[in-house]
Parts: sequence; C-alpha cells; structure tokens
Amino acid sequence: MKRILLTLYCIVTAFYLISCDTAAAPEVAYLKVDSLTVNALINQGTSSSKINTFWVEQNGTQIGAFIPPCEVPILAGENQEIRIIPGISINGSYAQRNQYEMLNAKVFNWNLSPFSKRTLSRNQQTFSYNENFTIRVIEDFDGVGLNFNNAIQSDTSIQIIDDTMGSFQYPGETPNSSGKVTLLPTTIAEFRTPEAFELPKGGANVWLEVNYKTDIPLTFGVIANEQFQSIQAPVVTLFSNTQWNKVYLNLVTEVSGYPNAGDYNLFFGAVNNTNDTASILIDNIKLLY
Repeated sequence: MKRILLTLYCIVTAFYLISCDTAAAPEVAYLKVDSLTVNALINQGTSSSKINTFWVEQNGTQIGAFIPPCEVPILAGENQEIRIIPGISINGSYAQRNQYEMLNAKVFNWNLSPFSKRTLSRNQQTFSYNENFTIRVIEDFDGVGLNFNNAIQSDTSIQIIDDTMGSFQYPGETPNSSGKVTLLPTTIAEFRTPEAFELPKGGANVWLEVNYKTDIPLTFGVIANEQFQSIQAPVVTLFSNTQWNKVYLNLVTEVSGYPNAGDYNLFFGAVNNTNDTASILIDNIKLLY
C-alpha cells in the first residue's frame, strides 16, 4: 500500500513539474541608458549635475533602481508607458540614493518588440528642472559683489578666481569664475548669506546644490532665526577631495526641526587644524524648495 501511494505521489509531482515547465516566460526588451544629464534654463544656474541613479516604471509599476551605464530588461508589448525618474546621492553619501523631485521625470510611450534594444538618445537622457519648485541661484561668483558675508569669527575672506586659477568649468557655460577661500594653519573660515529665506517646513524637502573642491573638511548648514534667538544647525561636513565634485544637500531635517523659525540663513565654513595652508574652491550654490 505504501509503495502504491509513493508511486501515485511521484506521478502527481512529475505532472506538476511538467506543467510548470510549459508555462510561457514573459517576453522582454531592453532599455540602454548611457549617462544622465541636466539642461538648466538661463535663470536656473549651471547645468552641471551628478545623476548617478535612475528608477524605471512600466505602466505604473516600478521595475527597480539602476546605475548608468546599463541595460534594463523591460516587458515587451505594444503601447508600453516607460517612466524614468532621476536620482542622486543625498549629502554626498554613495549609500543614500533618492529620487530627485527637483527634476522632471521622462515619460515615453513605445511599442517594444521582443528582445529588441532601445538606446536613449542624448536628449532623452537629459532632464529639466521642475518649475513647480522655487529655484534660487544663491551664488555663482559671476556677478558683481558676493551673496555671502564673512562671519565675525572668520579669519579669511572669499576671493574670486577665473579658469587660469582653477575655477569650475562646465562645457558651454561662461563666464567661469568661482570662489576661493585660503586658510592659513590653525585658522577658521565661515560665511553666511545676508539674505534670510522663508523655507517650507513640515517635512518638505529643501535642497542645496553645490560644486566644490576642498583640502579640508567643509561644513554646510542653516541658521534658524526664531523670535529671540538664532540657532546655527550644521547639515553635513564634506570630506576633502582632489577634483571638483557636485553634491546635493538635503536641509529638510534642520529646517523642519525649527518650526518656530521665521526664516533661515545659509552658511558654510571650515577649520584648518593642520600646519599647512589649505584651500577651498566653491561654485554654483543653488537653493531649491
């Protein structure tokens, strides 16, 4: 009896496995993405960007997050809606990726043949800023005067430099001036915006885009101005680097953390604790909210 039951079990299992093997696998196509860029309008500052991640949605269903350059498998079929959402590293942390709502997503409607490959063109890989948000170019060092003042404790000031002195360069953008801060050994540099900004609270994202190159750790933050006091709140300290870098700083915790503040100033600064002279290069400080 046991032998008969075992035989029946094997027959049923084999039939089930055969049935699974005959199920048709979904047909796929491939989306090739090389690199992602930004095209800023004339009043939106630099087009310099560092979009290092993108999310793909197909017909309203999220497929996943990907790092370019790559090929993304998507379902084949007619009239497929593909949505590509740009993403960045938060506060310069490679491990913290986030969709960047300050840029518009790209939406395409395609007929996708099985096993076909569609490569995004340069225009299809270029994103525009979302004009539903406020975009303020705080300082690009190309105009007259500066929008950052020396703090009382600062031992140095900001110098305007051009391309002969290592200013930031982005193809097609002129002029090419940047800010340079020189710190002698054991000195402090700190600079604040004279303008205070009314920023959204309640967990709303507030972003600061910056191009920078620094010999020593560089700190950015906000100053929350309440009725009877101003509170200085650092957001992030960036490590030293040898090449110009782009960073996206999220100020939401510091801004929403002081709900009684009427407005906020921005600041950046550094302390040179070494025995050598240190330099900070900075450019394209852009506030988005």
